[in-house]
Amino acid sequence: MNRFLYKYMPLRVDFFETLMIRATPVLALNDPFEGYFNKTQVRDADRNHTEYYKSKNQGVHETEESMLDESMEGIQSDLFDLGILSFTEDYNNPLMWSHYADEHKGVVVEFDFNKPFFMDSFRNINGRTSRFGESYLADFFEFPEKVNYRRELPSFERPELSAPESIDEFHWKKFNRTVLFTKANDWIYEKEHRSIVRLQDADSIICKNEPEIIKQCALDSDIKLKILKNKKLQIIYPNEYEMHEDMRDESIKSEIYRLSFDVSDPPLHFFRINPAAISGVYFGCKSKESTALEMIANNKLLNHITNINKMEKHGMQYQFYPTKVKLTRRNP
Repeated sequence: MNRFLYKYMPLRVDFFETLMIRATPVLALNDPFEGYFNKTQVRDADRNHTEYYKSKNQGVHETEESMLDESMEGIQSDLFDLGILSFTEDYNNPLMWSHYADEHKGVVVEFDFNKPFFMDSFRNINGRTSRFGESYLADFFEFPEKVNYRRELPSFERPELSAPESIDEFHWKKFNRTVLFTKANDWIYEKEHRSIVRLQDADSIICKNEPEIIKQCALDSDIKLKILKNKKLQIIYPNEYEMHEDMRDESIKSEIYRLSFDVSDPPLHFFRINPAAISGVYFGCKSKESTALEMIANNKLLNHITNINKMEKHGMQYQFYPTKVKLTRRNP
């Protein structure tokens, strides 16, 4: 994995105060093929799962054709609960600035993935510091992985493409990973790396204002609730919430997630970032960055950032170049 990855964003100035990043639901991304798979792929993967377990003398039943529809519904349902954090290898792509950074009025944030990306990252996974731990059911991929680009949909016909590596491995792991990390060649300019999280784990949710949601939040005084001007609710969980020993906390969060889920009016899910992972900032050539600079200057957690830039048009090329921005720290 690349050490430094970049996130193109509109200039939401409170980002530099709250240090939260939005995860976009898989099925709400701008590519209609996100999370897409077909019955042939599921049939091939299921056959390879069955053959693998047979070879290990495990008792399995052949999947009937009618049961494949149930498998597809289950996989699709699981995808509804996942969110994508997209990054790229390059902060200086004019198309990306136009498409994902508010037509050059936005910002690119540089992240150092030698540091833990999420706040509350205390677990150790194969020598790497993790927040969410190991994904036994392949229902999240915390560390960014590079997206593969191709013209044809992935094939799962060959056993090594879909059969588990061991009896203990979740049998749909390869299938899920391939579906989530494969896109059409047309998107190759994005040079995307992505982290996949469970939306239920979000540190903050902006959702519809419903009495049942408010009632559920009131069960724990540590949960902050704000009524927003647009008749929405913002729910903010305290740090390390899912690590509380009292399992009632986890059930409250699960219930809030369930109550806030709405396909017609989907909630927004935000995750806290480890401030030490932010290693640079690039403002677009059309951005009005003065307020954002004040936020950075006033936030002690960002005192380590010296790589702050404004993109400028090149005099002889259709390209941009970064110029350093001087920042007067209020909190040295």
